Amino acid sequence: MSKSKAETPETSLEDQLRRLQEIAALLDAGDLPLEEQLRVYEEGITLANTCRDYLTRAELRIQNLAGGNVPSAS
Repeated sequence: MSKSKAETPETSLEDQLRRLQEIAALLDAGDLPLEEQLRVYEEGITLANTCRDYLTRAELRIQNLAGGNVPSAS
């Protein structure tokens, strides 16, 4: 089984966000068969989780670099 775009570590955050936008447009159009919608939705959830994890790690790195003086976004 091949890896999805979300599972490829070389894929940049920007590429992952672009793919999420494509997925949103595909699902909004409503033209896909149900099985394809489910597959694309699952890919989108995986991408969203990957992006969120990346941004969380980036926030922690920034906090560490600033000596912990950066307020949390949450």
